[in-house]
Amino acid sequence: MTEEQSKSEIEFVKKGLWFNLKKILDDIFSVKDEIDKPGTTIGIKKDVVFRGFNIWILILSILICSIGLNLNSTAVIIGAMLISPLMGPITGIGFSIGTFDRDLLLKAIKNMAIAISISVLVAFIFFSFAPIGLDHSELDARTKPGFLDLLVALFGGFAGILAGSRSIKSNVIPGVAIATALMPPLCTVGYGLAVHDLSYVLGASYLFFINSVFISLSALVVVRYLRFPTASYVNENTKRKGRAFIVIFVTLVAVPSVFIYLKAIKEARFKSKANDFISTCINDENHQAINPHIFYNDTMKHIKLFVYGNNYSDQEKDSLKKLLNSNYISYATLEIFSMGTYESYKVLANEKDDLLGKKEHLTNQLQADLSQKNLELEKLKQRYDSIFEIEKGFGKTVAEAKLLFKQLDTMQMAIKPLNNEFSEIEPFILIKWKRGMVNGAKQDIKDWLKLRYGYYKNVRIEELK
Repeated sequence: MTEEQSKSEIEFVKKGLWFNLKKILDDIFSVKDEIDKPGTTIGIKKDVVFRGFNIWILILSILICSIGLNLNSTAVIIGAMLISPLMGPITGIGFSIGTFDRDLLLKAIKNMAIAISISVLVAFIFFSFAPIGLDHSELDARTKPGFLDLLVALFGGFAGILAGSRSIKSNVIPGVAIATALMPPLCTVGYGLAVHDLSYVLGASYLFFINSVFISLSALVVVRYLRFPTASYVNENTKRKGRAFIVIFVTLVAVPSVFIYLKAIKEARFKSKANDFISTCINDENHQAINPHIFYNDTMKHIKLFVYGNNYSDQEKDSLKKLLNSNYISYATLEIFSMGTYESYKVLANEKDDLLGKKEHLTNQLQADLSQKNLELEKLKQRYDSIFEIEKGFGKTVAEAKLLFKQLDTMQMAIKPLNNEFSEIEPFILIKWKRGMVNGAKQDIKDWLKLRYGYYKNVRIEELK
């Protein structure tokens, strides 16, 4: 009996601990208390529509993003993503599916199609006429979507819909726009069409597609978790079919990205092992490989080396190939081309170092000269501001002089620099009298002006005839 009581007490304590732990976790992680369901529904429905203001913001963001991709400027691309309104219809699709709102779904899909068409068209026009930059790394980055891009879209979508559904708005949405990067892929599609390169079109289209699908999926999950009211009644059988369709569709979208990601990992490992082989087995006291060409795809693993130093015999080349395949990379081919003696390489390397040293010296010298010029320019600006203040205050001096000396007609001032740095100046004052001005009064006004501007070494006062 005592043992049974002990077990009951233990169970009671366990339940109490679990209840308290669950209550603590709910207090920490619960988001339901802060949700504004009516406001969120109104906001999403409003952001879905693309017309007027939204269309022009979209066009401008596309142009900014295209310029950023052309210049290979990450900062400009980020700026374009911040002002892009593309998140609206994508979130609207997930929201409408989660609330079984057929009308909103059709409206979101329609506006999404409008936004995509305008984006690609504007980017195509831009890249058809703009000169293409030499560095394509920002464009190339949008052509090989992988599994990690999928996760970014999913988690970014969760952050976006959670932030958007709060009654108190925050700065999360701009961050989501940057992280999920919806605008650059569409601009890259336009670039691919402009240069007739299908690889850019397909790769960037797929990246935009998986981003859109998984942002919509995250919106759908959050909407169902937070139990937003549905727009229409749907029976359980239809719900099961809908869930099955979503699972199958999402799986089909995600699978290619997994394969692309695995291929990227294999390529990165291949290049790492190839570089290890070059640094360990090729570069030594008598040999130096420059600009290695490392090729990798599904059908070929190839390393082409241009080596300065002693010529390799055919037997040595065969040994290096066997070493590559046995210890580093299986089924890889190796080509070695001799470029001359190692001494000639050292001469070239030294010349390169000398040129880099001279370049650095010139750069430092130019920076020092620029700093000096900026300092001189700042001094001149200060002198100019000082002269400007003097001339500005001269109007008050004229007004006072006319009150004191009734026969004064006009008075003008000019500033004459006494050196090139404007560090010393001379006020030059021209006076015109009315008729009947006596010499004594003339001398009084001159004395008054010299007293007023007496902190200058020279004050020239002349009469206008």
